[in-house]
Amino acid sequence: MIALLLVAANISFATESEPKKINLSKLHQGYVRGGYSTMDLPEFNKRVAFSGVVIGGPTKGFKRGPDSANGGTLLKVGVAGSENELARMVARDAANAEKMAALTAGAAFKATCTVAFASGAGYVPLQDCVLN
Repeated sequence: MIALLLVAANISFATESEPKKINLSKLHQGYVRGGYSTMDLPEFNKRVAFSGVVIGGPTKGFKRGPDSANGGTLLKVGVAGSENELARMVARDAANAEKMAALTAGAAFKATCTVAFASGAGYVPLQDCVLN
């Protein structure tokens, strides 16, 4: 019985730690429908995995605003075929900041990030990002 509970707990933990695969456009649409607030998004404060395209950046040493808590590299991102900025990404660590800094406008990428708090911004802030 105890072994069964431990297995169930491990499965539950593994499921929660897996990032949710999302469509960046749909995440942004939900953000807009929610009144430009991330607090009501089911993805808020959770890990998400997605594909995107660099719209602008990288900006190094960005230390102001909701998406710059790490003071690292900032990327403005969207989806292929559109120039609209849907999100801003900040790297998890120095190694990922270097990878992000190497990306140029138009570059496609895959990443896993945490959806951060925002209210009133035109984009969804993504922090703790790791490029895949």
